[in-house]
Amino acid sequence: MKKVAFIAPTYPVLSETFIQTEVDSVNACGHDVCVMTFDREESEKSFDYDIVEIGRDVRMSQLTNINWTGFIRAVSFVSKQTSLPKKSLLAYGFKLALQLSEKEIDHVHAHFCQHTAAHAIVAAKLLNITCSFVAHGHDVYEFAYDIQQKISSSDFVVAVCKDMLRDFKSMANGNVKLLHCGVNTQQFQLRKKTEAKQLRLVFLGRLVEQKGIHHLIDALAPIAEPLDIHLDIIGTGDLEQPLKLQVEEQGLTQNVTFLGAKSHEWVKENLSHYDSLIAPFCFSETGCVDTGPLVLKEAMAVGTPVITTNIMGCKEIVSPETGFVVSEKNVEELREAIERFAQLSSNDKTEMGLKARQRVTKYFNSIKQAQQLSQWIEDPT
Repeated sequence: MKKVAFIAPTYPVLSETFIQTEVDSVNACGHDVCVMTFDREESEKSFDYDIVEIGRDVRMSQLTNINWTGFIRAVSFVSKQTSLPKKSLLAYGFKLALQLSEKEIDHVHAHFCQHTAAHAIVAAKLLNITCSFVAHGHDVYEFAYDIQQKISSSDFVVAVCKDMLRDFKSMANGNVKLLHCGVNTQQFQLRKKTEAKQLRLVFLGRLVEQKGIHHLIDALAPIAEPLDIHLDIIGTGDLEQPLKLQVEEQGLTQNVTFLGAKSHEWVKENLSHYDSLIAPFCFSETGCVDTGPLVLKEAMAVGTPVITTNIMGCKEIVSPETGFVVSEKNVEELREAIERFAQLSSNDKTEMGLKARQRVTKYFNSIKQAQQLSQWIEDPT
Protein backbone atom coordinates (compact mmCIF):
# COMPACT_ATOMS: atom_id res chain seq x y z
CA MET A 1 0.00 0.00 0.00
CA LYS A 2 1.10 3.55 -0.66
CA LYS A 3 2.87 5.47 2.07
CA VAL A 4 0.89 8.65 2.73
CA ALA A 5 1.98 12.07 3.96
CA PHE A 6 -0.70 14.36 5.38
CA ILE A 7 0.01 18.08 5.01
CA ALA A 8 -1.42 20.37 7.71
CA PRO A 9 -0.83 24.05 8.57
CA THR A 10 -0.34 23.22 12.26
CA TYR A 11 -0.28 19.87 14.01
CA PRO A 12 -1.65 18.74 16.37
CA VAL A 13 -4.45 21.27 16.98
CA LEU A 14 -7.04 20.94 19.77
CA SER A 15 -9.85 22.33 17.59
CA GLU A 16 -8.95 20.27 14.49
CA THR A 17 -9.27 16.71 15.74
CA PHE A 18 -10.73 15.70 12.36
CA ILE A 19 -7.21 15.70 10.89
CA GLN A 20 -5.80 13.45 13.59
CA THR A 21 -8.81 11.15 13.36
CA GLU A 22 -8.27 10.76 9.62
CA VAL A 23 -4.51 10.17 9.96
CA ASP A 24 -5.08 7.52 12.63
CA SER A 25 -7.83 5.85 10.61
CA VAL A 26 -5.85 5.72 7.36
CA ASN A 27 -2.97 4.29 9.36
CA ALA A 28 -5.34 1.66 10.77
CA CYS A 29 -6.29 0.73 7.19
CA GLY A 30 -2.71 -0.43 6.61
CA HIS A 31 -0.95 2.62 5.18
CA ASP A 32 2.32 3.85 6.60
CA VAL A 33 1.68 7.53 7.35
CA CYS A 34 3.42 10.67 8.48
CA VAL A 35 2.37 14.28 8.98
CA MET A 36 4.17 17.23 7.42
CA THR A 37 3.34 20.57 9.04
CA PHE A 38 4.46 24.16 8.85
CA ASP A 39 4.07 24.59 12.61
CA ARG A 40 4.42 21.74 15.06
CA GLU A 41 2.55 22.30 18.32
CA GLU A 42 3.75 20.90 21.62
CA SER A 43 1.56 18.03 22.78
CA GLU A 44 1.55 15.60 25.69
CA LYS A 45 0.09 12.97 23.37
CA SER A 46 2.48 10.52 21.75
CA PHE A 47 2.09 9.54 18.11
CA ASP A 48 3.09 6.30 16.43
CA TYR A 49 4.02 8.10 13.22
CA ASP A 50 6.50 10.83 12.35
CA ILE A 51 5.58 14.52 12.48
CA VAL A 52 7.93 16.57 10.31
CA GLU A 53 8.26 20.35 10.25
CA ILE A 54 8.31 21.49 6.63
CA GLY A 55 11.58 23.12 5.63
CA ARG A 56 13.56 21.90 8.66
CA ASP A 57 16.51 19.53 8.33
CA VAL A 58 16.16 19.15 4.57
CA ARG A 59 18.63 16.69 3.05
CA MET A 60 19.98 17.79 -0.32
CA SER A 61 21.05 14.20 -1.01
CA GLN A 62 17.45 13.61 -2.09
CA LEU A 63 17.93 15.89 -5.12
CA THR A 64 18.53 12.84 -7.29
CA ASN A 65 14.88 11.87 -6.80
CA ILE A 66 13.49 15.08 -8.29
CA ASN A 67 11.65 14.40 -11.54
CA TRP A 68 12.71 17.11 -13.94
CA THR A 69 9.69 16.71 -16.20
CA GLY A 70 7.70 17.14 -13.01
CA PHE A 71 9.74 20.26 -12.30
CA ILE A 72 8.37 21.83 -15.48
CA ARG A 73 4.82 20.94 -14.41
CA ALA A 74 5.45 22.35 -10.93
CA VAL A 75 6.75 25.64 -12.35
CA SER A 76 3.71 25.84 -14.62
CA PHE A 77 1.39 25.37 -11.65
CA VAL A 78 3.25 27.96 -9.57
CA SER A 79 3.12 30.49 -12.42
CA LYS A 80 -0.69 30.38 -12.36
CA GLN A 81 -1.00 31.10 -8.63
CA THR A 82 -2.19 34.62 -7.85
CA SER A 83 -2.55 34.54 -4.04
CA LEU A 84 0.81 33.15 -2.87
CA PRO A 85 4.37 34.45 -3.38
CA LYS A 86 5.60 32.38 -6.32
CA LYS A 87 9.27 32.19 -5.31
CA SER A 88 8.41 31.12 -1.77
CA LEU A 89 5.87 28.57 -3.00
CA LEU A 90 8.39 26.96 -5.32
CA ALA A 91 11.18 27.07 -2.73
CA TYR A 92 9.14 25.52 0.09
CA GLY A 93 7.52 23.09 -2.34
CA PHE A 94 11.03 21.99 -3.31
CA LYS A 95 12.03 21.53 0.33
CA LEU A 96 8.84 19.60 1.02
CA ALA A 97 9.56 17.36 -1.99
CA LEU A 98 13.00 16.50 -0.60
CA GLN A 99 11.47 15.68 2.78
CA LEU A 100 8.78 13.54 1.16
CA SER A 101 11.46 11.74 -0.84
CA GLU A 102 13.43 10.99 2.30
CA LYS A 103 10.30 9.44 3.85
CA GLU A 104 9.65 7.51 0.62
CA ILE A 105 6.15 8.95 0.32
CA ASP A 106 3.90 7.73 -2.51
CA HIS A 107 0.90 10.03 -2.00
CA VAL A 108 0.42 13.50 -0.51
CA HIS A 109 -2.93 14.48 1.05
CA ALA A 110 -3.34 18.08 2.19
CA HIS A 111 -5.92 19.46 4.61
CA PHE A 112 -7.33 22.86 3.61
CA CYS A 113 -7.06 24.20 0.07
CA GLN A 114 -4.91 27.24 0.82
CA HIS A 115 -1.11 27.15 1.08
CA THR A 116 -1.05 23.53 2.28
CA ALA A 117 -2.69 22.26 -0.91
CA ALA A 118 -0.51 24.49 -3.09
CA HIS A 119 2.72 23.21 -1.54
CA ALA A 120 1.51 19.61 -1.67
CA ILE A 121 0.75 19.93 -5.39
CA VAL A 122 4.16 21.46 -6.14
CA ALA A 123 6.00 18.80 -4.16
CA ALA A 124 3.99 15.95 -5.69
CA LYS A 125 4.72 17.16 -9.22
CA LEU A 126 8.43 17.46 -8.42
CA LEU A 127 8.46 13.80 -7.34
CA ASN A 128 5.90 12.60 -9.91
CA ILE A 129 3.67 11.12 -7.19
CA THR A 130 -0.08 11.46 -6.66
CA CYS A 131 -1.67 14.16 -4.54
CA SER A 132 -5.04 15.23 -3.20
CA PHE A 133 -6.56 17.74 -0.82
CA VAL A 134 -9.66 18.10 1.34
CA ALA A 135 -11.38 21.42 2.02
CA HIS A 136 -13.26 22.31 5.18
CA GLY A 137 -15.00 25.68 5.13
CA HIS A 138 -13.26 29.00 5.56
CA ASP A 139 -10.66 27.94 2.99
CA VAL A 140 -13.45 27.70 0.40
CA TYR A 141 -16.05 30.27 1.41
CA GLU A 142 -14.07 32.98 3.20
CA PHE A 143 -10.47 32.92 1.98
CA ALA A 144 -10.44 31.09 -1.35
CA TYR A 145 -7.03 31.01 -3.05
CA ASP A 146 -6.86 29.83 -6.67
CA ILE A 147 -9.10 26.85 -6.00
CA GLN A 148 -9.79 26.21 -9.67
CA GLN A 149 -6.11 25.61 -10.42
CA LYS A 150 -5.75 23.35 -7.40
CA ILE A 151 -8.77 21.24 -8.36
CA SER A 152 -7.55 20.73 -11.91
CA SER A 153 -3.95 20.04 -10.77
CA SER A 154 -4.75 17.35 -8.16
CA ASP A 155 -5.32 13.66 -8.75
CA PHE A 156 -8.49 13.96 -6.70
CA VAL A 157 -10.19 16.44 -4.40
CA VAL A 158 -12.41 15.71 -1.38
CA ALA A 159 -15.49 17.78 -0.58
CA VAL A 160 -16.91 17.20 2.90
CA CYS A 161 -20.56 17.93 2.06
CA LYS A 162 -22.87 17.93 -0.93
CA ASP A 163 -23.01 21.73 -1.21
CA MET A 164 -19.22 21.90 -1.44
CA LEU A 165 -19.19 19.06 -3.97
CA ARG A 166 -21.61 21.04 -6.14
CA ASP A 167 -19.59 24.23 -5.78
CA PHE A 168 -16.28 22.52 -6.63
CA LYS A 169 -17.76 20.89 -9.71
CA SER A 170 -19.00 24.29 -10.88
CA MET A 171 -15.55 25.85 -10.40
CA ALA A 172 -13.33 23.59 -12.49
CA ASN A 173 -12.96 20.28 -14.27
CA GLY A 174 -11.45 17.83 -11.86
CA ASN A 175 -11.81 14.56 -10.01
CA VAL A 176 -14.00 15.76 -7.11
CA LYS A 177 -15.34 13.25 -4.59
CA LEU A 178 -17.66 13.43 -1.58
CA LEU A 179 -16.47 12.15 1.79
CA HIS A 180 -17.72 13.34 5.16
CA CYS A 181 -15.24 13.61 8.02
CA GLY A 182 -15.60 10.56 10.22
CA VAL A 183 -15.69 9.76 13.92
CA ASN A 184 -13.83 6.90 15.56
CA THR A 185 -16.94 5.37 17.09
CA GLN A 186 -14.84 3.00 19.20
CA GLN A 187 -13.56 6.00 21.15
CA PHE A 188 -17.05 7.36 21.81
CA GLN A 189 -19.08 5.08 24.02
CA LEU A 190 -22.87 5.07 24.26
CA ARG A 191 -23.71 5.63 27.92
CA LYS A 192 -27.06 5.68 29.67
CA LYS A 193 -27.96 9.20 30.76
CA THR A 194 -28.82 9.91 34.37
CA GLU A 195 -32.32 11.19 35.07
CA ALA A 196 -32.41 14.88 35.97
CA LYS A 197 -35.14 17.47 36.30
CA GLN A 198 -32.92 20.12 34.76
CA LEU A 199 -32.46 20.17 30.96
CA ARG A 200 -28.70 20.01 30.42
CA LEU A 201 -27.53 21.58 27.17
CA VAL A 202 -23.99 22.03 25.83
CA PHE A 203 -22.33 24.15 23.18
CA LEU A 204 -18.88 23.02 22.08
CA GLY A 205 -16.66 25.04 19.76
CA ARG A 206 -14.69 28.21 19.22
CA LEU A 207 -16.46 31.36 20.32
CA VAL A 208 -16.59 33.03 16.93
CA GLU A 209 -19.37 34.46 14.78
CA GLN A 210 -20.00 31.44 12.54
CA LYS A 211 -20.74 29.21 15.53
CA GLY A 212 -23.93 31.21 16.18
CA ILE A 213 -23.65 31.08 19.97
CA HIS A 214 -25.04 34.64 20.26
CA HIS A 215 -28.26 33.42 18.63
CA LEU A 216 -28.48 30.60 21.17
CA ILE A 217 -28.17 33.00 24.10
CA ASP A 218 -31.00 35.12 22.68
CA ALA A 219 -33.11 32.00 22.14
CA LEU A 220 -32.66 30.87 25.74
CA ALA A 221 -33.46 34.20 27.38
CA PRO A 222 -37.26 33.77 27.77
CA ILE A 223 -37.31 29.98 28.33
CA ALA A 224 -34.28 29.10 30.47
CA GLU A 225 -35.97 29.75 33.81
CA PRO A 226 -39.45 28.30 33.14
CA LEU A 227 -38.00 25.17 31.50
CA ASP A 228 -35.14 24.84 34.01
CA ILE A 229 -32.42 24.85 31.36
CA HIS A 230 -28.70 25.00 32.00
CA LEU A 231 -26.20 25.54 29.19
CA ASP A 232 -22.49 24.80 29.45
CA ILE A 233 -20.37 26.64 26.88
CA ILE A 234 -17.13 24.80 26.09
CA GLY A 235 -14.50 26.77 24.18
CA THR A 236 -12.73 30.09 23.92
CA GLY A 237 -12.42 32.68 21.20
CA ASP A 238 -12.64 36.30 20.16
CA LEU A 239 -16.27 36.66 21.25
CA GLU A 240 -15.84 35.29 24.77
CA GLN A 241 -16.13 38.61 26.59
CA PRO A 242 -18.99 39.97 24.43
CA LEU A 243 -20.86 36.69 24.96
CA LYS A 244 -20.38 36.86 28.73
CA LEU A 245 -21.74 40.40 28.67
CA GLN A 246 -24.70 39.21 26.57
CA VAL A 247 -25.43 36.48 29.14
CA GLU A 248 -25.46 39.07 31.91
CA GLU A 249 -27.69 41.45 29.97
CA GLN A 250 -30.16 38.64 29.25
CA GLY A 251 -30.27 37.65 32.92
CA LEU A 252 -28.86 34.18 32.27
CA THR A 253 -25.90 34.09 34.65
CA GLN A 254 -27.54 31.29 36.69
CA ASN A 255 -28.39 29.31 33.55
CA VAL A 256 -25.20 29.60 31.50
CA THR A 257 -21.68 28.58 32.50
CA PHE A 258 -18.52 29.25 30.49
CA LEU A 259 -16.17 26.32 31.07
CA GLY A 260 -13.36 27.40 28.74
CA ALA A 261 -11.44 25.09 26.44
CA LYS A 262 -11.44 21.37 27.18
CA SER A 263 -9.30 18.54 25.84
CA HIS A 264 -10.63 16.02 23.38
CA GLU A 265 -10.40 13.40 26.12
CA TRP A 266 -12.71 15.53 28.28
CA VAL A 267 -15.15 15.79 25.39
CA LYS A 268 -15.23 12.02 24.89
CA GLU A 269 -15.86 11.45 28.59
CA ASN A 270 -18.44 14.18 29.19
CA LEU A 271 -20.56 14.71 26.07
CA SER A 272 -22.86 11.90 27.13
CA HIS A 273 -23.76 13.76 30.35
CA TYR A 274 -25.83 16.30 28.41
CA ASP A 275 -29.36 15.96 27.11
CA SER A 276 -28.59 17.79 23.87
CA LEU A 277 -25.80 19.51 21.97
CA ILE A 278 -26.86 22.87 20.55
CA ALA A 279 -24.93 23.92 17.44
CA PRO A 280 -26.55 27.00 15.82
CA PHE A 281 -23.92 27.35 13.08
CA CYS A 282 -24.31 30.10 10.51
CA PHE A 283 -22.50 32.00 7.76
CA SER A 284 -20.39 34.85 9.16
CA GLU A 285 -20.42 38.29 7.59
CA THR A 286 -17.21 37.39 5.75
CA GLY A 287 -18.57 34.06 4.47
CA CYS A 288 -16.86 31.76 6.95
CA VAL A 289 -18.89 28.63 7.65
CA ASP A 290 -18.62 25.15 9.14
CA THR A 291 -19.16 22.63 6.38
CA GLY A 292 -19.22 19.26 8.16
CA PRO A 293 -18.78 19.82 11.90
CA LEU A 294 -17.24 16.83 13.65
CA VAL A 295 -18.74 17.90 16.98
CA LEU A 296 -22.24 16.99 15.74
CA LYS A 297 -21.10 13.46 14.94
CA GLU A 298 -19.20 13.11 18.22
CA ALA A 299 -22.29 14.09 20.22
CA MET A 300 -24.44 11.69 18.23
CA ALA A 301 -21.86 8.94 18.72
CA VAL A 302 -22.39 9.05 22.50
CA GLY A 303 -26.17 9.13 22.13
CA THR A 304 -26.66 12.86 22.60
CA PRO A 305 -29.30 14.36 20.27
CA VAL A 306 -28.38 17.52 18.36
CA ILE A 307 -30.16 20.78 17.58
CA THR A 308 -28.43 22.53 14.69
CA THR A 309 -29.06 24.63 11.57
CA ASN A 310 -29.77 23.82 7.93
CA ILE A 311 -26.46 24.95 6.44
CA MET A 312 -23.87 22.96 4.50
CA GLY A 313 -23.13 19.51 5.93
CA CYS A 314 -25.18 20.05 9.11
CA LYS A 315 -28.39 19.19 7.29
CA GLU A 316 -26.78 15.98 6.00
CA ILE A 317 -25.60 14.87 9.43
CA VAL A 318 -28.72 15.39 11.58
CA SER A 319 -31.99 13.73 10.58
CA PRO A 320 -35.48 14.23 12.12
CA GLU A 321 -35.04 10.99 14.09
CA THR A 322 -31.74 12.15 15.65
CA GLY A 323 -32.40 15.83 16.46
CA PHE A 324 -33.75 19.10 15.13
CA VAL A 325 -32.61 21.23 12.18
CA VAL A 326 -33.65 24.91 12.08
CA SER A 327 -32.94 27.87 9.81
CA GLU A 328 -29.63 29.63 10.44
CA LYS A 329 -29.77 32.88 12.45
CA ASN A 330 -33.45 32.27 13.25
CA VAL A 331 -33.77 32.78 17.00
CA GLU A 332 -37.48 31.93 17.07
CA GLU A 333 -37.03 28.59 15.29
CA LEU A 334 -34.12 27.73 17.57
CA ARG A 335 -36.16 28.57 20.66
CA GLU A 336 -39.09 26.47 19.43
CA ALA A 337 -36.81 23.50 18.74
CA ILE A 338 -35.39 23.67 22.27
CA GLU A 339 -38.92 23.88 23.68
CA ARG A 340 -40.07 20.90 21.62
CA PHE A 341 -37.05 18.89 22.73
CA ALA A 342 -37.67 19.81 26.37
CA GLN A 343 -41.23 18.51 26.11
CA LEU A 344 -40.13 15.05 24.92
CA SER A 345 -40.38 12.20 27.39
CA SER A 346 -37.22 10.60 28.74
CA ASN A 347 -37.90 7.54 26.60
CA ASP A 348 -38.26 9.67 23.47
CA LYS A 349 -34.99 11.47 24.20
CA THR A 350 -33.25 8.15 24.80
CA GLU A 351 -34.63 6.74 21.54
CA MET A 352 -33.45 9.82 19.67
CA GLY A 353 -29.98 9.35 21.15
CA LEU A 354 -29.88 5.67 20.16
CA LYS A 355 -30.82 6.51 16.58
CA ALA A 356 -28.18 9.24 16.55
CA ARG A 357 -25.54 6.68 17.50
CA GLN A 358 -26.78 4.29 14.83
CA ARG A 359 -26.67 7.02 12.17
CA VAL A 360 -23.06 7.94 12.96
CA THR A 361 -22.00 4.29 13.02
CA LYS A 362 -23.60 3.69 9.62
CA TYR A 363 -22.70 6.87 7.74
CA PHE A 364 -19.86 8.67 9.54
CA ASN A 365 -17.59 5.95 10.91
CA SER A 366 -13.97 7.09 10.51
CA ILE A 367 -12.70 3.63 9.59
CA LYS A 368 -15.29 3.26 6.83
CA GLN A 369 -14.45 6.77 5.61
CA ALA A 370 -10.72 5.97 5.71
CA GLN A 371 -11.27 2.78 3.74
CA GLN A 372 -12.92 4.82 1.00
CA LEU A 373 -10.11 7.41 1.09
CA SER A 374 -7.59 4.57 0.95
CA GLN A 375 -9.20 3.21 -2.22
CA TRP A 376 -8.92 6.63 -3.88
CA ILE A 377 -5.30 6.97 -2.77
CA GLU A 378 -4.46 3.60 -4.26
CA ASP A 379 -6.38 4.35 -7.45
CA PRO A 380 -7.38 8.05 -7.86
CA THR A 381 -9.26 7.50 -11.14
